[in-house]
Amino acid sequence: MAVDKMRSWFQPANNQPFSYIILVALAELLIAHYHTGMGLALHIITLFALFTHAAFLHHKEKERAQLLTVMAMAPLIRIASLYTPLSSFHFIHWFLILSIPLFSCAFTIILVQHLHAQDIGLVFNFRKLHIQLAIASTGILFGIIEYFILHPHPLVIDLSFRSLAAPILIMFVCTGFLEEMIFRGIIQHNAVKYFNDNIGIFFTATLFAVMHIGNLSLIDVVFVFFVGYFYGYAVKFTRSIIGVSISHGLTNIILFLIMPLVWTV
Repeated sequence: MAVDKMRSWFQPANNQPFSYIILVALAELLIAHYHTGMGLALHIITLFALFTHAAFLHHKEKERAQLLTVMAMAPLIRIASLYTPLSSFHFIHWFLILSIPLFSCAFTIILVQHLHAQDIGLVFNFRKLHIQLAIASTGILFGIIEYFILHPHPLVIDLSFRSLAAPILIMFVCTGFLEEMIFRGIIQHNAVKYFNDNIGIFFTATLFAVMHIGNLSLIDVVFVFFVGYFYGYAVKFTRSIIGVSISHGLTNIILFLIMPLVWTV
């Protein structure tokens, strides 16, 4: 039975979700290196293809339909970021504004698919507090490493409480929590159901990585893949996205707020 199940994952129909990752990656490459409009058009085509494909699947293929549906959040992230009129806002506020449609989409999927808090890791086990704290603390290291890969410009003018309070909150909620709920919560839950634990985690980490192609660094894409892979197994082990959400938020705080000012001092 185990051999037959493993063999089934190599059937063309079962690999269709990976084909859509290739389309997302191609769209990201077009946006980053060739033509924004063409990349955006491919994301829109991919978005509608995912929804249409899911809608026409037989009811016995419910798990594949659900996975394809949640995958649509990947192109939606990029479409929202390119279509939303953000020029009049400070860059740090972009995360807050873009999170509104993504939170709406995520909670709609949770309702439609009847997902429970346990399904997407919105639980916390106080007996594993030390493990969650250890996972959360990895964000400091990840943020420092990614800073030396990307060298982004600082998003705040100084390290005062007034400058950091709102951006830190935005980073924790609108990047750390939101992105982990989407990727390690909703998408990984569906990917693991459709494939299995190992392939589902690999699938989610790959999709997460290709969404960072716009950073224009192959090293960063590889680094993000391994971070996503670590987050995936951390969620599998703890059954919670709390630790990885804090780690993800800390990574972005160190990357965009702290290191660009500290390292230049």
